[in-house]
Amino acid sequence: MFKVIRLSEGLVMQASEVSRATGRSPSQQIEHWVRLGKSAADHPKLNGQMLLDILNTQSSKLNGH
Repeated sequence: MFKVIRLSEGLVMQASEVSRATGRSPSQQIEHWVRLGKSAADHPKLNGQMLLDILNTQSSKLNGH
């Protein structure tokens, strides 16, 4: 499901810049940041690298890798 939401211009510009380096679209980059933030909120005792590892594993499973 797609839904239009308002985001600050600064956040969209940052996502555009980072997305060039990561190979994601700006929308995909923002979704990645949201998933990372949600994971951090759900698992406050895990450090950043652990959270990234979890997200990367989940992404690989979803993409069939």
